[in-house]
Amino acid sequence: MDVELNLDADRATTSDSFERRVRGEQLRQLFSVLSVALPGSLLVAGFLIWGFWDEVDHFLISSWLVVLLIINILRLYIPNVVKRLHHGTLSNEWLSGMLLTGSLISGILWGSVGFFIFSPENPYGFALLVIVLGGLVSGSLGSHSYYFPNYVLFSVPAFLPLIVRLFLLQKDFYTFIAFLMLLFLLMNLFYSKRYSEMAEQSIRLKFSNDELLQQLQSSNKELQQHSYTDPLTSIGNRRQFDMDLAQTWQMANTTKAPICLILMDVDHFKAFNDNFGHPEGDKVLKSIALVLLQVCELHKVRGRPMRIGGEEFALLFTGELPQALQIAEELRKAIRGVQSQGAVSASFGVAMVYPGKENSPKALFQSADEALYQAKHAGRDCVVCTQAETARKHS
Repeated sequence: MDVELNLDADRATTSDSFERRVRGEQLRQLFSVLSVALPGSLLVAGFLIWGFWDEVDHFLISSWLVVLLIINILRLYIPNVVKRLHHGTLSNEWLSGMLLTGSLISGILWGSVGFFIFSPENPYGFALLVIVLGGLVSGSLGSHSYYFPNYVLFSVPAFLPLIVRLFLLQKDFYTFIAFLMLLFLLMNLFYSKRYSEMAEQSIRLKFSNDELLQQLQSSNKELQQHSYTDPLTSIGNRRQFDMDLAQTWQMANTTKAPICLILMDVDHFKAFNDNFGHPEGDKVLKSIALVLLQVCELHKVRGRPMRIGGEEFALLFTGELPQALQIAEELRKAIRGVQSQGAVSASFGVAMVYPGKENSPKALFQSADEALYQAKHAGRDCVVCTQAETARKHS
């Protein structure tokens, strides 16, 4: 039951995080279009003032324009200032609050100008006012609809005051126009809602695809890691060894550095498993892998140990033969000290070559394997180095 509750809590946390990312992206996209939408609204305001300059009080309309300008500047720069104060991050709550507040204030400003400059005695001015406000509400549909509440807080205060004013006149013509304007507002709200849903769906799909891609990459990485890692000892397997050998050989061809290979085989391992059981044998193999890692770290070996067979290990690195022999001897002694129910020892074959046309990765492996074979027939628990393949490159 506790496990199920924990899983439910994890799912809820993941879901909340996803929702915050979606909402944050909506708000960021909304904020990104303000740099175009707000200057555009100032141009519309200038056109409106030009059309009504002779009809209204100059101080009143100029003051309105100044307030609108200040509000637009604040809407553009306050989020950036707050972001810097919060060390480069801005929560969804902060950004949402600033964007919604700015949209509401701008809507109220536009609604107020439509209310106080309307005159029933000026039909041409009325037509211009309806065109400007209608165009503003319709034009802001795209820029304000990434987040539906934002469009509502702008369009309703911008358009509704004039509609109310027309209804209050109680004249058939203006009442009819008010109904048409109200229908126009409702249609725009409907389309804004649909646009907002489409934008949110698009963001969700993008984030879901991103998460799916990340999961796929993570799975591929884990699969690759498992493909090149021995599951028992957690060191490289034969596939990793073959890949490392090819890469090391290619690099050594460029640097002219010698390559050393140490092959190691646990002595009488089948008999050990028969006497003490496979679990004890697995424990020994894990201990040997740990010894290999510790010795490599101690000598700062430029290579890594790998398990290339049941009880066979390999250590491939660039270096000189004396270092390889020293490491092999230390490994031999360290393995004899592995704690187990029975005695543990290993045989070692060491080889070194200089990459070149006269040598090959296969020749290196065969040379080390021959040395390992000789070590087994020399009584085991010893280190043998083949001599034929260890000569330096001819001048």
